[in-house]
Amino acid sequence: MSDALTAIIKGREAINAGDVDSAATHFRRAAETDPEEPDAWNGLAAVAFERGDLEESVRNFSHAKELSVLRLGGKMPESVPWSNERNKPLLRAIHGIGLNKFRVGDLSAARQSFELLLRLNPTDEQGAGTLLDAIARKMSLWKKKM
Repeated sequence: MSDALTAIIKGREAINAGDVDSAATHFRRAAETDPEEPDAWNGLAAVAFERGDLEESVRNFSHAKELSVLRLGGKMPESVPWSNERNKPLLRAIHGIGLNKFRVGDLSAARQSFELLLRLNPTDEQGAGTLLDAIARKMSLWKKKM
């Protein structure tokens, strides 16, 4: 196992335990060790999201998305099943971008991210369908208030 992958695993364990500072250290180490590793950037994006730095979070998720597309041949694939480990960084990045957009109230951009996620991975292990339902409810509620 590479040093970057080891750091990513430790970073995920830390963030899942609520230790955002430790997670940041591990993900930073992963990105320094292998700057082309999308999940290092996904991890840094998750840390920024937890800290409320949504601009940094989107920047890192977007970078992870770009790196993932490059790893998958340089253009967005038609299908990206979650069951293939090589696909997970791209799906995580798209999901993270959508969550950030949802959090700041940019429901149109969030919807685009979650629709792309469902198109790429219709089995929906990340709950994009549920998030799209939430967006639809918010949009209809907001239209009623106007």
